[in-house]
Amino acid sequence: MKSKLVFLVLVHWFFQIHAQDAQNLDSLVNIQQKEIKNINKVKISGYFQPEFQWAQSKGIKYPGGDFGSAVDKRFSVRRARIKIAYHSDPYELVLVTENTEKGISLHDVYGSYTMEQVGLKYTAGIFPRPFGFEQSYSTLNHEGPERARFSTTMLPAEADLGIKVNYFKLKPFNFEFGVYNGNATVADFDSYKDLVARISIDKKIKASKLSGGISYYHGKVIQGTAYQYKTVRGQNDLLAFVLQDTLENQKGSGVLRQYYGADIQYTVKSSLGATTLRAEWINGTQPASASTSDSPRSGTVANYDTYSRKFNSLCTYFLQYIGKTNLQLIVKYDWYDPNTDAKANDIGNNNKLNATDIKYNTLGLGFNYYLSNMKIMFYYEFIQNEKTPHLNAYSEDLKDNVLTLRTQFKF
Repeated sequence: MKSKLVFLVLVHWFFQIHAQDAQNLDSLVNIQQKEIKNINKVKISGYFQPEFQWAQSKGIKYPGGDFGSAVDKRFSVRRARIKIAYHSDPYELVLVTENTEKGISLHDVYGSYTMEQVGLKYTAGIFPRPFGFEQSYSTLNHEGPERARFSTTMLPAEADLGIKVNYFKLKPFNFEFGVYNGNATVADFDSYKDLVARISIDKKIKASKLSGGISYYHGKVIQGTAYQYKTVRGQNDLLAFVLQDTLENQKGSGVLRQYYGADIQYTVKSSLGATTLRAEWINGTQPASASTSDSPRSGTVANYDTYSRKFNSLCTYFLQYIGKTNLQLIVKYDWYDPNTDAKANDIGNNNKLNATDIKYNTLGLGFNYYLSNMKIMFYYEFIQNEKTPHLNAYSEDLKDNVLTLRTQFKF
């Protein structure tokens, strides 16, 4: 009888342990499934662009980074970006780092919240400004080696620190409105904030696709000194920078920074291959210094006098895939005129106008060959500057054409 009782106790104990192990196993499986779901919400991607460039002469200025004073041929990593994205509806978190021979730096970091029912998306952090096509078009997909000269001058670093609201329910239109510090990805140094707005359209029509938009940028740049200059054409028909009233324009005042833009893109597929046409026009007012027309990209107040210039820019593309192959022809033309009031004869004529006011035209010709996770680029840029008799260095066209051979890898 006792042995029978012991046997029953052992059997009961065995089933208890088995049940407990089963519960523990189920619990472990549930935890692992949750972890797998969380892991699946995280995606890691990236690309890098090792390249060789050959310039016509040493030490030239170039939108993708100036050449060293003794350099006309260079190997470099133009971009090397790693993106970590966490997506769990309605949230998304994104971190992008830049990793080149120049060091590791933060490129983008932002979060977004999408309210699908009402068609709103809120984004905050460091991310691209919604101005124009070139600025928002990822450098992963760019057909040429660099954005247009306007973009690298006026909207440096591709991103800025701020917030954006996007309304997308009124198809095929898309509305974006953002508020930014205005000095790219560094810490802010003044109370002025910049407003950026864009209305765009994206429409498929049978074998073609049409898209485009209009953009507006309104902001202010703080005066680092009490001296602000604007151009005035005198009685002798010579344009000159003239000092503005120092009582109205004092140190710490905000100087207007304003851009208008319009862009259009059209793609059609045929037996010849996919053909794409693009055009983007920008004009406006840019406050900067005597020696540069670049937008602020510093965390401290500038200590230079302010020079306000009216500018315009045009960028066009003709892209043609060769039949059904992966070979693509690129023809790109852009100009950037940093001072539309200035004529060639005005520049350098003892009137505070200098090389900063020179207009540039660039014609780019090249080919891309696409593989599954790789792109090979062969691209040559004919860069032509405005010629003026009053600046020795610019009395002729500078020898600053550039050949780029690039390999892009992505994962």
